[in-house]
Amino acid sequence: GTPLIHTLLRAIAMLRNGVLLLMVGASAVTAKTPVVVPGWPKLPFPFSTALMSKSGTLHISGMQGIDFTKPPPALVPGGITEQTKQTLANIEAVAHAAGGSMDDILECTVLLADLKDFKAMNSAYATFFTDGTPPARVALEAALAGGALVEIKCTGEISK
Repeated sequence: GTPLIHTLLRAIAMLRNGVLLLMVGASAVTAKTPVVVPGWPKLPFPFSTALMSKSGTLHISGMQGIDFTKPPPALVPGGITEQTKQTLANIEAVAHAAGGSMDDILECTVLLADLKDFKAMNSAYATFFTDGTPPARVALEAALAGGALVEIKCTGEISK
């Protein structure tokens, strides 16, 4: 028989054993595709830099002010303004690698090591979203890994 018939027979057998199973047809297309930024090294972390859903939703992991173009990747020197600019440049690189732009970003979560840096972060942030409709956003204070002063996670929608 066909694979569909075998799947239905397995489902019926499971129902007889008191197990309810909802089967959705298997697909060769995955629900998510990793976004790879050209020129960036493979990162040694247990998460993706970004994932694109089949529907075009872009999920960008928390980015810090790390310059990935210079070996070894490291936080940029300076302070909150420089780190915010590099963080957003990283987000922009991911959006471009996914086929989009900063105009496609719909929501950002900004984590600051110290809320006293909010005004300086906000000034740098504003220069990256210039289409007149900045993303929805929240800013929180948090302990950040690696000595970073800022980390930003974003979600966007890229038309297919």
